[in-house]
Amino acid sequence: MWTATKQYDRDAPTPKDHAMRLPSILFSVTCTAWMLVASAPTAVAVDILATAIPGSPFGVATVEIPLPVPVVGEPLPPLTVDEASGRVFYPIAEDTRVDTAVRPSDRPLPPQGRGRLLGRLGNLIREIASDEEPLQQTVARRVTFLFKGDGPLVITLADSRGSIGTYDIVPTPDPATHAAMLNQWWSVYTDAAKRQIDSADYPTYVEDYLVAMLAGRLNLPLPDWYLAEDDSEAALTDTLKLIGGATDVAQRIYREAAAGMRDTTGGEDQTLPAPPAWLPPNVPPGTDDVPTEPIADRVPPECFYIRYGSFANYLWFRDLSEEYGGDLSRMITLSGIQQLGSLQLEKQLHLQTNELSRMLGPTVIKDQALVGRDLFLGDGATMGVLFEPVNAFLLRTSINQDRTSLAASDDAVTLTDVDIAGQKATVLRSADNQIRSFMVEFDGYIFVTNSETLARRFVEVGKSGDSLAQTPSFRFARQLMPLTRNDTIFAYFSPAMLQGLVAPDNMIELRRRMHAESDIALVHVARLAAAAEGSPARSIAQLTDAGYLPAGFSKRADGSSVFEIGDDIMDTRRGARGYFLPIADASVDKVTAEEARWYERIADDYSTRFRQLDPIMAGIQRTKLEDGSGNERLTAHVEIAPWSPEKYGTIAQQLGPPTNVAMDFAPDDIVAVQAHVASELLGPPTHLFVGIKDSIPPQPDDFDGLIATYRALKSLPAYLGAWPQPGALDRLPLGLGRGVPVSPGMSRLIGGVYRYTGGGFSVLSFYPDLLQASLPHMGAIEVDDRAQVRAHIGDLSESLLKHWVNDQLYQRAAVGSQSGANFLNLLSRQLRVAPEQAKPSAELILGGPLQCPLGGRYEHSPTHHQWVSTRWSNRSAADTMPDDYVAPIMQWFRGADAKLTQYDDRVVVDAVVDVARQ
Repeated sequence: MWTATKQYDRDAPTPKDHAMRLPSILFSVTCTAWMLVASAPTAVAVDILATAIPGSPFGVATVEIPLPVPVVGEPLPPLTVDEASGRVFYPIAEDTRVDTAVRPSDRPLPPQGRGRLLGRLGNLIREIASDEEPLQQTVARRVTFLFKGDGPLVITLADSRGSIGTYDIVPTPDPATHAAMLNQWWSVYTDAAKRQIDSADYPTYVEDYLVAMLAGRLNLPLPDWYLAEDDSEAALTDTLKLIGGATDVAQRIYREAAAGMRDTTGGEDQTLPAPPAWLPPNVPPGTDDVPTEPIADRVPPECFYIRYGSFANYLWFRDLSEEYGGDLSRMITLSGIQQLGSLQLEKQLHLQTNELSRMLGPTVIKDQALVGRDLFLGDGATMGVLFEPVNAFLLRTSINQDRTSLAASDDAVTLTDVDIAGQKATVLRSADNQIRSFMVEFDGYIFVTNSETLARRFVEVGKSGDSLAQTPSFRFARQLMPLTRNDTIFAYFSPAMLQGLVAPDNMIELRRRMHAESDIALVHVARLAAAAEGSPARSIAQLTDAGYLPAGFSKRADGSSVFEIGDDIMDTRRGARGYFLPIADASVDKVTAEEARWYERIADDYSTRFRQLDPIMAGIQRTKLEDGSGNERLTAHVEIAPWSPEKYGTIAQQLGPPTNVAMDFAPDDIVAVQAHVASELLGPPTHLFVGIKDSIPPQPDDFDGLIATYRALKSLPAYLGAWPQPGALDRLPLGLGRGVPVSPGMSRLIGGVYRYTGGGFSVLSFYPDLLQASLPHMGAIEVDDRAQVRAHIGDLSESLLKHWVNDQLYQRAAVGSQSGANFLNLLSRQLRVAPEQAKPSAELILGGPLQCPLGGRYEHSPTHHQWVSTRWSNRSAADTMPDDYVAPIMQWFRGADAKLTQYDDRVVVDAVVDVARQ
């Protein structure tokens, strides 16, 4: 059940007053029940007000419980409502809270009886424990819901602390009142839905569906926010969001489908629009003789290329990934949904690594690389694994044995011979694309891919020699990052690959994919809604006829749609969700007029602003530290070259020239950041630097508002400096920047900020002692390398900062953990999903299993009638971080140094990170 809180002025009429004045309410019954009051240890009898009006397809009812003793402080747990015969649907709980000008401890003692004194004592305890301002109190509780039929209702109210009472309500017909109450319920319901959507850490498929479905069936207006969009979004931004799978893009597509507002007019009667007017990359001459690795001569130039260099390097990367469940993003934080893209690709290709292959791999495989045209692992990528064997016979035999064994043991999987560009190959596949693996061998190299197009291009490149390694951009990359670096992992994203992401066929198919994914999720939610209401509708046709899916559902201009195979929902053209047909294999020759207009806007924007896409290259090296800790040091080198700073806006143009001058910091600075900048405010190129001492900083919440920001900064043991002296403070009016001298070189500015000036330095801090202690260590020194930005973060695991950083990460994860539990509660309360079916249903809807960002497991609590995490100590995540909580990044991060250098023609990032392995 969603919850809402209404706030009123202390002297304004309460909802109870309004309810008693409504002449249209024909049935208002006063009942007596035993009710659990928040602050009282015993039950007390209270009066309730109930109104129920039957209607079609639903009646609407409201139950209000005025509290004899207002509850001061935090809101009460949300009410839940059940009906003996299961006739209650789509409830929304709403508490009435008012500001109180007088604290409970300041009021006269109440008369004895009816638990008022106990209530006052409970409120007094809350007052002592709470510092909330302004003080609020709950004066009434309300739950509004829809119901079927016109017979008497027997409802039971409860909250997470237990049962409140059982009530008999007799509905009374009144069409006018029904309409008014339905509109009131809708307003509260959609407001509560919006709040849950805003706080969600998952795709809000259920909330969006309920709003659209109920609006359609009850002839109610969609709320203004439902289809609102930011008109200021540029086509370039839209494109990046679409490629990156941004939630807001997918959400709008889903909402349009749920509301039946998808544009299906017209057919594919337009030719494919032209791509942006790309310019060739500005590659300097002299790269013809640059050495490249043999395996790169087998990679199509329109592909990305991630080379491991050896089987041992691949095993290292795989082991690191498996330590975090196959998802390296788990090293940083746990998301609300498990990311299974890497595991899905491994399953689809059916490339297995076992103990035998671990032992024999180095003797069979000389080099290997991951190649592809996109990184859409969550939906179905276009990728493959390229092997350069030491012994092609053994590798071929091993892979073929695995493929033959799977086909023999699974009737849904077939293994057939196919012809790929005149070369004999095999394809292992299932109808839903969960297994889709082409294996082709050419000139001693073996390629296993999920894309027939990639397999064909591998053979064509082998025959023609027009490979990635022969492109000037790749040879320039190998000039900048030569083979002698011996990288553990080398990654290269070519201009052709990046342009391919923005190509018309790729972008339009990517958008069509989102429509397919939306339709699959919609069917799963619609089935739950129908079952919750007791409807026999289950097929897509039945759900559409009954109003659980919009009219014309899943009609798309490209002729594809979704269909059912038992409980599974698949797309007729793309297959199963998470294993969609690779975009490279989804031929897009014709488009609709709407799709053409949409893409032409994108192409025009790129042709105007981004006519070149700069290639990206990265190398990672690993070494084991010799300090006995067993830790590893990862050294990363990233370059974007060729590079044009003017394309990247203000930030890229604010950096000064590269310099081999760096700031020297105090040894007790746990964080140190410096930048060489140039701007009109600071004048000539200037070094800005920040140092933070190893201490406990203020809470981020303290940074809200100007005064709060000042107070938070004042408590932060840090300093901000510039060299050479920029003079910006001296240009302030009335001499405010110079302040009042307090000692040689030191002055006190307005607001309690101290400023030291001397030796070409200007340094600010709220702590003069900190300044005096740090000054002897500060200096501008020459270093061997040039850069504009440098950063250092010490080993947080041994610092005073450790608890603060861990706590901030905990607070973020706790919000996500509560969000996941709220989603399961939504399934249980709005769609009546049984506890044992809630998590499987969530996985079907979301396309992946829910995971608790705190690292726990979600479980249903029969006692509290709600979902909780095993990492919680009570009904919700604790406000205070548990002693045993360690955020994912804190488990392995042992310090880092990084620098950024922007040249006229390229940008370079170097980073060194110390890692503790599990």
